[in-house]
Amino acid sequence: MIRLINMLFVVFFAVSAHAIDLTSLRSSADQDSSRVVLEFSGKPQFSHFNLNNPSRLVLDITNLTAKTLLPLDSVDDSRIRRIRSSIRGNGRRLVFDLSGEYRFNVFTLGPKGRYPHRLVVDVVGYVAGEKVSARSAALNEIAEPLVEKRDIVVAIDPGHGGKDPGASSVGVVEKEVVLRIAKRLARRFQSEPGYRAVLTREDDRYIQLQDRPRIAREAGADFFISIHADSFPKNRSVRGAGVYALSLRGANSELSRWLQNTENADDLAGGVDLGDVDNDTRQVLLNMSMDSAIRISKQAGEGVLSDLKDAGRVHKKRLGLANFIVLRSPDIPSLLIETGFLSNRSDARRLSSSREQEKIAAAIFEGIKRYFEKSPPANTFVAWRKQNAGKRVVIEVERGDTLSEIAVRYGLSLQALKELNGLETNVIHLGQKLEVPGSAR
Repeated sequence: MIRLINMLFVVFFAVSAHAIDLTSLRSSADQDSSRVVLEFSGKPQFSHFNLNNPSRLVLDITNLTAKTLLPLDSVDDSRIRRIRSSIRGNGRRLVFDLSGEYRFNVFTLGPKGRYPHRLVVDVVGYVAGEKVSARSAALNEIAEPLVEKRDIVVAIDPGHGGKDPGASSVGVVEKEVVLRIAKRLARRFQSEPGYRAVLTREDDRYIQLQDRPRIAREAGADFFISIHADSFPKNRSVRGAGVYALSLRGANSELSRWLQNTENADDLAGGVDLGDVDNDTRQVLLNMSMDSAIRISKQAGEGVLSDLKDAGRVHKKRLGLANFIVLRSPDIPSLLIETGFLSNRSDARRLSSSREQEKIAAAIFEGIKRYFEKSPPANTFVAWRKQNAGKRVVIEVERGDTLSEIAVRYGLSLQALKELNGLETNVIHLGQKLEVPGSAR
């Protein structure tokens, strides 16, 4: 597994009136990953991001007191050199000094049974010879309850909508065409085991540019795709699809600059302009590895572009770079895809065809899926499937078994277990054969 997203920027507004204590810290490691579990007396309010050269994970917990802060240097791990702490406003900042550029995943778990509120940090990356270990700083070591394998969430953003029709030509309107393509793309992800699609709009409504990444973020998106079908009246011979990733330096061609200005024009004042933030926020954004999200976007974008070339004409054989507002989310890898140019009659006819819309959706789907099959996020069904390829076994349903209990036993969500076995319902019967991971957890 390789690093997917190296930071998450979460805006928080106020420190909770109820400060919390860190009551326990424990860690474990094996060849594939290291896990640190922080237990608290209440729900932690936190944000996190990463820094490079050297590699660090920074965790800000805004409602954490210092009076019972445990010694953090007790973590002995080949991936985590040490954990440092300092006062940060009314809370604490924890800095994980890493030994390399590992990918990480940070998530919370609510109280359950004897377990209190927890914040889990997984540092993912293969280390040869690492032995399974378990350590605790305050309590006797107890096994962490299993976290279900989640779906990879892909946010699909049909451009324009409502009062903003976008480009148009010979009766073909951009907002309508891209919505149809987006829905076709969403259906493909929905039908693929381990993936879930979220549309920023499902009908003809207007959504401001800055709200589109917000919708994706609230859905927990792992990737954001904005779909357009623009116009280039300066040269009506321009035709074909194009793929664009974010460049904070602006566009890398005249066409990119034109598209950038066109897509940003209506909502520029309300967009996320990195130049109009306070000094503290600017410093955080500068220190965060936004370049990692951009790098991931480029890697996935190259795959999408390759598939679009196979599906039909592209107007540019290289990945385009532009400073689109809709791509400026610092925590979600993003692409803007121009499916064609309505200023060109040939493209307008092509984009109005249901068959061509399906080909475009299929090409985008294959490109994004291929990236995630190679580099799946931690704790996802796709990551589990990759790690356990060839390690599955077939079990027989015994008396008293339920599908949900079997899913928990083998570390899968109920939906993932159903998808793995091609089940349409939750009903199973005695003696039925099911495919599951090689060992229960």
